[in-house]
Amino acid sequence: MGNIRVIMVNMMQINEPINVWVFFRKSGIEPHLFFWKERKIKIEKINLIHTSKNGEELFYHFSISSGGNFYRLKFETSKLRWILEGVEED
Repeated sequence: MGNIRVIMVNMMQINEPINVWVFFRKSGIEPHLFFWKERKIKIEKINLIHTSKNGEELFYHFSISSGGNFYRLKFETSKLRWILEGVEED
């Protein structure tokens, strides 16, 4: 097996609604920046995207990084709402 690196071990659970600016591309939705605690946080890298379901409801989860910090965003497709799930900041 290859090397496995664990990241986001110290992630604090937030679960707050946020505003997100996104691009809609042929390949799908791509968050560009988001607003949290009166800050505008530009997304430097999308590290992982995955989906989950709760019954018929579909969620998109984005693990992103910005300025050495890590964030987990969730897009709720049925409500067209973004949630900041977790944060690991220096």
